Amino acid sequence: MASAVSKRASGIELSITLALNTRANELKERGEDVVGLTAGEPDFDTPDVIKEAAKRAIDDGKTKYTPAAGIRPLRSAVAEVYSERLGVPYTPDEVVVSNGAKHSIFNALYTLIDPGDEVMILSPYWTSYPEMVTILGGRPRIVELDERTDYKLTPERFERELSRGRPRTLLFNSPSNPAGIVYGREELESLCRIVCDSQMSLISDEIYEYLTYDGHTHFSPVTLLPELKERTIVVSGVSKGFSMTGWRVGFALAGTDIAFRSAAFQAHATGCPNSISQWAALEAMTKGEEDRLRMRDAFARRKRFFGERLSQIPHITYPEPGGAFYFFVNVSKLYDACNVSGSSEFCDKLLDEQGLLLVPGSAFGCDEMVRFSFAAGEGELQRALDRFQAFVERYGG
Repeated sequence: MASAVSKRASGIELSITLALNTRANELKERGEDVVGLTAGEPDFDTPDVIKEAAKRAIDDGKTKYTPAAGIRPLRSAVAEVYSERLGVPYTPDEVVVSNGAKHSIFNALYTLIDPGDEVMILSPYWTSYPEMVTILGGRPRIVELDERTDYKLTPERFERELSRGRPRTLLFNSPSNPAGIVYGREELESLCRIVCDSQMSLISDEIYEYLTYDGHTHFSPVTLLPELKERTIVVSGVSKGFSMTGWRVGFALAGTDIAFRSAAFQAHATGCPNSISQWAALEAMTKGEEDRLRMRDAFARRKRFFGERLSQIPHITYPEPGGAFYFFVNVSKLYDACNVSGSSEFCDKLLDEQGLLLVPGSAFGCDEMVRFSFAAGEGELQRALDRFQAFVERYGG
């Protein structure tokens, strides 16, 4: 019997990061001795001031449909905060609130590309980027980066790529998932000028904007080149900085026409974001800075601790993360000794022998790597590093 599933749907794979996080939780619930560093979310509870705002919203009956683009008070707060933060003026009508930053990125792609258009994606990339482009009928153009440029796109490489044909859109992420790469002012400004000259559109995924360390500073492309505003969608949200991953509130800032079209698509595709979560996000934007800074400082301490331990383990290399909460580690020197052919088999062997669950780099376009998340307590990180070191010492000699 012929399958009822469409060809388009049959090619979609599950998000491996979400699947692995679910697997780690299931193993722990069964009582197995497993340490999982797969989660791309803060382990902190959502701050009390935000939870209380959600309770008030329920008690006040703010549980109905909202405008498709989000409640006006939240869009106004986002516009005010980001106009000051980015140094570029935005109005509430240039803000679209969605069901998480992932949803915002999908809306952005729908608004900017047509079927057949190319989207430039830098590898290592967040696992959902290519899938989103493909779902919408676009063609991912993967640009593979490596340690020679610290996993960053250089102007020279960018120009070479454009000489092969001009993509419609560049999908850009700094600080990045999975490698924690943060582009400096001069590095990013050079790329922005190429984008501007090429007439490409730009999606700037800045969800980790508040999580930078060791002197690194986040810059948005529109800050460095304000004329990019009319062709750029800046994406962020409250998930990472305010520990609100499950609340599902992201937002996009863009010129009036792009924002209007994105909101119109959202109105038909999913309707409005969760009303209660929007009121909680408003509280985060207006009163959550103290808690956000507290959590960021804790991540900075964990990053230093994790990096110090990791640097003592032989046979591995990695770019030093300047932001987010990941280490992206090259373990390919161990593949032969482990009798594995790639990162998925490496992670399976690591789980079987040491009870340590990591995300294989193949999910991010880099099969030589594995991703550690340090969004966990220090005790959990210590256990993970002990197990990883024992595994490396067994096979690394």
